[in-house]
Amino acid sequence: MKKILLYTSILIIGFFSFFILKEYIQISIYPIVKQYEKNKLLNSLKDYEIIDTGHFKIYFKEQERNIGEITGEIAELYYDEVCLYFNYYPKDITPIIIYEDKDELMSTVKLNGDTPPLGVYYSGTLNLLSPNLWIKGYDIEQEYKNTTPVIHEFTHLIVDEKTRGNYPLWLTEGLALFIEKETIGFEWEKGIGEISNISLKDLNDNFDEIEIGAAYRKSYEVIDKLNDQFGFDKINLLLDNLGIGSNVNTSLKRVFKLSLDDMEY
Repeated sequence: MKKILLYTSILIIGFFSFFILKEYIQISIYPIVKQYEKNKLLNSLKDYEIIDTGHFKIYFKEQERNIGEITGEIAELYYDEVCLYFNYYPKDITPIIIYEDKDELMSTVKLNGDTPPLGVYYSGTLNLLSPNLWIKGYDIEQEYKNTTPVIHEFTHLIVDEKTRGNYPLWLTEGLALFIEKETIGFEWEKGIGEISNISLKDLNDNFDEIEIGAAYRKSYEVIDKLNDQFGFDKINLLLDNLGIGSNVNTSLKRVFKLSLDDMEY
């Protein structure tokens, strides 16, 4: 009987040790892989011009110089405000790449489909579709400042760095939308009134299977309510827990004393 208990204890310890080690290996290897992909991407931009703004390097084709300059102005204008929310400042200069060709953007960030996003965070870089391709019939400069994807993608970078890549999609998308609303006043309105039947567990487990407008809106509302109820310092504590390798459910329990099943947002 004692031997059985001993073997059982060894198996249980081994089981939990395996998962702890697995999580530690994942967050340890991730920055190395990300840096490799980042270097590979930047080395491919031989025919791009560069503006160095201090905290950002803006990559663009010569005919997009005006957009490159405006992008740098926007990024620097909101840099401190965004970083202060997270109490985190990136150690490296952040590359922002502006694409005048939607197919090049999609290929670079390894996306499929016919409709490119306005911006994509990828391996430590912010990849933006030139507003010349998606702003029509407006003062492009002012409209770009009002609806810029720069803040959204920069938030993704901070979340990625703080958690060392260990985060669910709803968390990073919800935070990016929340910070957009708080800084430039842009609010994601798609999906309003269509999310009452989406649980946080659904969002966590099946994000890509939910209609995109509703998934993003639900993510935003979860973050907005967490901020109202607990404050942004607690959200940062959640990110810190993820950054040491804890899974999202464990992190939610540690910080908010709630699990995915308990949170009815």
